Amino acid sequence: MWAIFQKSDGKIVSLTADSDIEIDKQQALNEIVPGLVGSKNVSDYDAFQVKDREKIRTVAKSVGRGAARIRTSGGGKQDVVDDSPDTALLVVTTNATQFHPVDNVPLIPGDGTSFLVVTLQKVNEQGQPLTRKTVDNDVIWLRADHGRLFQDTDDRAQEIRSVTLASGTAKFRIQSENAKRLATVQMLSTNTELQAGGVRVEFI
Repeated sequence: MWAIFQKSDGKIVSLTADSDIEIDKQQALNEIVPGLVGSKNVSDYDAFQVKDREKIRTVAKSVGRGAARIRTSGGGKQDVVDDSPDTALLVVTTNATQFHPVDNVPLIPGDGTSFLVVTLQKVNEQGQPLTRKTVDNDVIWLRADHGRLFQDTDDRAQEIRSVTLASGTAKFRIQSENAKRLATVQMLSTNTELQAGGVRVEFI
């Protein structure tokens, strides 16, 4: 199979059919390029042959997302890379010791002073922690319908509306109200590739 790509930026724009009968490189270009939207000159394109069956399937998925490119190394070797943005999610844990018997929601006393410590950890799609200092430092905005949100510090904790990840992790407190109710904290991020989620706690 041939991957047809733009010489200008290496973006793969089309693939030849995956067949046991392989055509040559120039034939692949002559057949594919004239049918591309907005294409003008075959000389603006090149082709890279993909032979490995597993890689063919991977490349096809990347091309479908518009994320496949040909990258040339310093030694002149070419290979297919996937430029899809890294997707990530926040794993939420707490220091709760009591949980509702039905839905496992954390429980703390509804006395206006008790609090739950929430820990956030940014992970990749495989569940591996992301701890890069200059990348995994997203601001996570917090929105609570009940209770109050504070820094997790022993020294005069300040009320907060957001936390900033430090090497992919952060902590904060949910302080209860002097009432029995269920509180939900939403977590929001401007990073569209980060699935933020939320946490619930019941004041009892």
